[in-house]
Amino acid sequence: MTIRLRRIPKRWKPSAGLRALLASGPVRERKTEEHDAQVELFRDHIWPRLVDGAVAFAIGNGGKRHPKVATEMKEEGVTAGVPDIFVIHARQVFFLEMKKPKGGRVSKDQRVMMARLVNAGAICAVANGLAQAIALL
Repeated sequence: MTIRLRRIPKRWKPSAGLRALLASGPVRERKTEEHDAQVELFRDHIWPRLVDGAVAFAIGNGGKRHPKVATEMKEEGVTAGVPDIFVIHARQVFFLEMKKPKGGRVSKDQRVMMARLVNAGAICAVANGLAQAIALL
């Protein structure tokens, strides 16, 4: 039996289409305005000032996910529209939805969820940017 070996090129070269795509830079720039404001809010304002007995954390509902992961999260109870930040102190619950300073909009799911949370006894607010979030907290 004879074994034929293929010759492997010394150096791989991407196709012209792939070279053009790579040269064009990132396909989609990630919007980080809300992310950066929320990071700064927790790092510089919430965590350093959190009093004993209070709890604060971010709720990681946002972002794009693989459909399978999204389905699994829904099965686990993740619900659309839940605000970004949760704070509880002395049995008072506060939710804060972060938006960018200009052009940030509250979705229908978020309006419905915040209404449900208020009806359940929580305080809900929407902050357009870091300065407004600090003022609300």
